[in-house]
Amino acid sequence: MHLARRSYILIMLTAVIAIGGIWSNDRQLALLWRVPAALLLLGLAVEGVAVRRLQPRVRIDTATPAFLGRLQRGVFVFSNRASRPLPLEYAPVTPAGFEAPRAVRRLTVPAGGAREDALELLPVRLGPQPWPGLPARLRGPLALAWWDAMLQPAARCLVAPDTLRGSARARGLASGTRARRIAGAGQELYQLRAYVRGDPLAHIDWKATARRAALISRDYSEDQHLDILVAIDAGRLSRVRAGALDRLALYSNAAARLAEIVTHNDDRIGLIVYAGRVLASCPPGRGLPAVARLRNTLAQLAVQAAESDPLSAAISIRNLLRQRALIVLLTDLDDANIAASLARAVRLLAPPHLVLVGGVHSGEIEALARSDARAWQDPWIALAAAEHEQRAARQRLLLQRLGVPVVAAPAERLEGALFERYEALRRSRRV
Repeated sequence: MHLARRSYILIMLTAVIAIGGIWSNDRQLALLWRVPAALLLLGLAVEGVAVRRLQPRVRIDTATPAFLGRLQRGVFVFSNRASRPLPLEYAPVTPAGFEAPRAVRRLTVPAGGAREDALELLPVRLGPQPWPGLPARLRGPLALAWWDAMLQPAARCLVAPDTLRGSARARGLASGTRARRIAGAGQELYQLRAYVRGDPLAHIDWKATARRAALISRDYSEDQHLDILVAIDAGRLSRVRAGALDRLALYSNAAARLAEIVTHNDDRIGLIVYAGRVLASCPPGRGLPAVARLRNTLAQLAVQAAESDPLSAAISIRNLLRQRALIVLLTDLDDANIAASLARAVRLLAPPHLVLVGGVHSGEIEALARSDARAWQDPWIALAAAEHEQRAARQRLLLQRLGVPVVAAPAERLEGALFERYEALRRSRRV
C-alpha cells in the first residue's frame, strides 16, 4: 500500500490541528485532531475491503508464435467489472524470452468496460514463454491509497526462429522434390552459349553454329542434391550478446533461414546442437517436413552453462552422416580455450566432409583495440583487446590452413555472408 495525495492532506491537517491544540488552552480543540485521523483510518479500512472486490482481469494479446529478433505488437487488455472507473499503475513485466520498455504505465479502466495498452515486444529467447504476473497498484474508491495487486495474464507464447521474408522466402514443395538444374554432364539440354576453348566437340551445336556463323556449345542440365548439416554451439559463451540477440539466438535464426534456402535448392538439411555433449540432432532430410523438424528442434534450445566440446560433436556427426556433406559449424571464433579442440574436430570431419566455420566478429573489441586513451586504464584495455583480436586471428588462420572456409562477420552481416558462401561452394561444386 502507498498513500495517495488525499491521505497526505488529511495527515497534514491532523498534524496542524494537533499542534494548534497543544498551543491552545482549549481542551476541545486539543482533541479535535482525532477527527481527521479517524476519518483517514476508517477510509483506509473501507478501501482495503473494497479493493479486494475491484481486482481487474488482464490478458495479453500478441502474435504466436513470435519470431526471434522480430519486433511485434503486444496489447495488455484490462477488464473492470466494477461500477466505477478504476485507475491503476502497472509495470510491464515480460517473460525472460521477451524484452519490452520497463517504465511504469498508468491508465484508467472504464466502469464495466475494458482498456487496452499497447507496447512493443522483442523476442530474444527461444521456446515457450509463460507470462508472469504483472505487479500493479490500484487506487481505492476514496482515492486515499494505492493498493498493491498481482494481476495474472495466464498466457503462454512460443518463440520460434525467424523466417525468410520477401522474395528470398523459400518456395520448396511439401514433398521436398524440386529439380535444381545446373550446367553439368546430364542428358537434358540446359542452354546454348558461345563456344569456349576446351569445350568437347560433341557439345558443339552445328545447326546453331551454321545459323549464327559462330561456334555454339550446348550445356546440359544435371541435378545436384547436397547434404547440409548445421552444427550449433550452445555452450556458455553463446550467451554473449551480439546486437539485440545473444549468439545462440543469432545462430538459430541463421540455421532456420539457411534451411529454407537449402530446401529451395532441393538439398537435404540436418542439425546438431552441442555444448559439453550433443543436446539435439536431426538427420538430413529434404523438403518442408525437414525444415519444420529443424525449426521445432531449434525452438526448444537454451544456453548451457557447460564449456563447449566440438570434438564430441564431430564424433556424433561422423556417425550421423552416411555420405559427403557440407557441415556449417556455428561457434565462437574468439574463444581461445576451444581452439585446439575445434582444430581436432575439423581434422576428424574433413575429409570426407567439407566444413564451413562461421561466427560473430565483435566490432566492439576491435574498436577498443584502436581507441585513443583518455583515462589511465584505457591503454591496458586497448592492449587486452588487441591481444584478444590477435588470438582470434590466429585461430581463423589455423582453420584456413586446414582447408576450412571461415566466415567471421559482425552480427548484422553474418547471415548474408553464410548464405553467399554456401551458394559459392555449391556453384563451385566443392561439396
